[in-house]
Amino acid sequence: EAPFVALNVAALPRELVESELFGHERGAFTGATARRDGAFVEADGGTLFLDEIGELPFDAQPKLLRALDGYEVRRIGAAGSGNTTDVRVVAATHVALSDRVQAGRFRRDLYHRLEAFVVEIPPLRERPGDIVPIAEVIMSKHRDQIGEHELSPGAVAVLVAHDWPGNVRELRNVLLRASELAKDARSIEAATILRAMRAAPERRAKTLGFSPDRAREWLDSHAGNVSAAARAAQMPRTTFRKLLARTG
Repeated sequence: EAPFVALNVAALPRELVESELFGHERGAFTGATARRDGAFVEADGGTLFLDEIGELPFDAQPKLLRALDGYEVRRIGAAGSGNTTDVRVVAATHVALSDRVQAGRFRRDLYHRLEAFVVEIPPLRERPGDIVPIAEVIMSKHRDQIGEHELSPGAVAVLVAHDWPGNVRELRNVLLRASELAKDARSIEAATILRAMRAAPERRAKTLGFSPDRAREWLDSHAGNVSAAARAAQMPRTTFRKLLARTG
């Protein structure tokens, strides 16, 4: 029941970063027509999520470090002591902060202050078991927009086989496009997913070649040997096994 405040650091104009984080007094700078609480005060007692923290301007980094160390923030233009806040800070980034530290673009002390507890989220291509559950969540969330579509086994095979360089954002866009292409059809087929991916012809031919019946043929012709069947299908054994699991 505590507040949750999300701030996309990369989307902030450089000159407004400090104001967005810590607030400002009326008249503190041009355009400051009223006093404003910053994100730290707004999130008091709850959680402040700083997205794309790697894009924080270097000159704002010591001010953030001071806020994290002392849990005290001062509005721009304010006199006297600042406001004490009790905030859980969660930061996210798509870049390796350690590399930016080495390059002199991110303060080492701020980096170590933020890395108290680190959760590394692997790219989608490294966790194919998450692809279909995430797809189902996306489709459920956008049900009003895309309708009551379901994914066919072939469509599932295509999703699992794709390497998703754009991760969940790419998956979401593909599903929304596929739903538009499927129109009134109840089921989204593999060919529709491939069209939505704008897949190259070689990927389209290779992926459409996988189906539960075709997989059964490969397995039967190789006495159930998964490695041999995968070689016949011209795909890695691990991918073949994942497709088997996903398509039943």
